[in-house]
Amino acid sequence: MTTTDALLFAYDALGGTVQGKTNLQKKMYFLGVMLQEDFGYGPHYYGPYSSGVAAANQQLKALGYVSESKAAGSTDRSGFEIVRHDFRLTPDAQEVIAAKKKGLREDWERVERAVHRLNRAGNLNYMELSIAAKAYFLLDQRGKPAGADDLVRLAHQFGWTVTEQEVEKAVEFLGGLELATVAA
Repeated sequence: MTTTDALLFAYDALGGTVQGKTNLQKKMYFLGVMLQEDFGYGPHYYGPYSSGVAAANQQLKALGYVSESKAAGSTDRSGFEIVRHDFRLTPDAQEVIAAKKKGLREDWERVERAVHRLNRAGNLNYMELSIAAKAYFLLDQRGKPAGADDLVRLAHQFGWTVTEQEVEKAVEFLGGLELATVAA
């Protein structure tokens, strides 16, 4: 499955909208893990990031299948305004999606099941989802179980700052995805 097809199917299965670039990246990260698809994720400031997913999103925007709007948010500690980028499928995308669902039925069904699993695991905000992605990334890199305190220490190797409580909540979410448990 191509990253672009997976992203288009993910948008549809997520109800046609995704609020925020970080949210989009982390949902696609978990979908890739669950689908056992490599969307090119590596460590980044806000957790795993894929330039391939970002490029696929740009391509969908350029084709007129996804629109982007900016929502003003809060300000950060230094007084700069934080802007959230929201994405929505356009009406033009619906015809393309319908055709792709017929031609790539198995891929569509896999994405739809993975999105259902993601939604069932919990409704995390983008920061919590980012921490969950970091926790899973660390567990995957380690290749063996780790305690929450171990994950906090490992996070520092990537320049990530997380607390034990944040990791515990993230691992609870990962458990809902049936992806991980914390070692005792």
